[in-house]
Amino acid sequence: MTTITILATSDLHGFLPDTLADVPGDPSAANAHAAGILAAHAAKRMTGVDDATLLIDAGDYLLGSAYATFTARSAERESPLTRVASACGYTAMALGNHDFDHGTALPASQNPHLHERLLCCNVTDEEGHPIFHPYRLVQARGIRVGIVGAVTGALPQLTAFRNTQHIHVLDAVESIRTTVNRIRADVDLLIVAYHGGIECDMASGRPTQYDTGEDQAYRILSTIPGIDGLICGHQHRTNHGECHGIPYVQPGYQGNSVGFISYQFKERRISRHETAMLHPTTDKLEPLDPTTMNLKLDEYRTWLDQPIDTGRFGEYITLKTGIRLQRFIWRKTSDGTTTIREFHHSFPKPYTASVFRLTWEELRTCIDQGLIQADMIPATEAPLGGYQVITNTPEAFPTYRLERRTVDNLFDEYLHWLKQ
Repeated sequence: MTTITILATSDLHGFLPDTLADVPGDPSAANAHAAGILAAHAAKRMTGVDDATLLIDAGDYLLGSAYATFTARSAERESPLTRVASACGYTAMALGNHDFDHGTALPASQNPHLHERLLCCNVTDEEGHPIFHPYRLVQARGIRVGIVGAVTGALPQLTAFRNTQHIHVLDAVESIRTTVNRIRADVDLLIVAYHGGIECDMASGRPTQYDTGEDQAYRILSTIPGIDGLICGHQHRTNHGECHGIPYVQPGYQGNSVGFISYQFKERRISRHETAMLHPTTDKLEPLDPTTMNLKLDEYRTWLDQPIDTGRFGEYITLKTGIRLQRFIWRKTSDGTTTIREFHHSFPKPYTASVFRLTWEELRTCIDQGLIQADMIPATEAPLGGYQVITNTPEAFPTYRLERRTVDNLFDEYLHWLKQ
């Protein structure tokens, strides 16, 4: 009898474990007790490290925190986050939507250092050629394992146009189906790492949200034969169980949990699998020693304390949204400086900005109260009427005029825009 164990992470976003966040207010500290970017290694210590334990990530590893932004700006060829992934021993890593927030350049530059283990079966170049490997085949104690990676098909809706204008994002379900059919006969165990969420009750199939194509975990398991296990993510939720007899895990956010699925083989056939589980990562799990990987923490904290030019943020947000009426308030240090750290903390979580649509009378009241400058007022109303205002202080405006909220990583986007 041979046992193969799958350990799964997702949506780590480059967050540091709280044990490394020794500077008060570090914007990249993970949640309390979460092991952050070292969660994977902690879990492998718990289960034992051998060639029968495969560690797989379901995306959004390279970007999504202040530390990840810092590492992406570094001129060195191999990112500290890549060194962490290599030290943790990932077998494969699917790409998530945030991994494309600087286009394909960042993951493409790191892929060679990860021995081409970044996977994405549904993104191609403009000629239809895959940019990243759609799958990876490995041997574990004589068992042939295939791992398929995919990003949500809603990627073009979730990142700036400049990041996807030279690529094609294909339907995730059909791309996974094609890839599964391509390799199924050559493997004994087939795992899909999908950076998308769960759209239905996984037991009954009852929809739990509108079917926008962003989250399709249930559809994948209910319509594609040949899959033995699914790792999903994207929604920053924790879930686990079985769907049509197939185990699945959704391991949360910032390394707060690690998914676990165990398969037993007899004569290279699955004889049974353990019900998928989630292991919380706590401070009881010994993380990897960060001193061995040159994480550049001192440089990172120095970078956080640098002043940032917020003077062009209005230009950036107008280019991004088309909205000229704005109210953004920046936190400052005791000497009145807005540092990168204070800039990051100026965006509320999880909704970094809110859009309100006001009447002329309400807008005049906001001007009289000093909330908006009179010279920002456009000559005409918005196309659908009223006056749109975007802000990071939604409490200053009438709640009944809230039009939408965004979870966009404006911190990372603005710094990247300034650099261009």
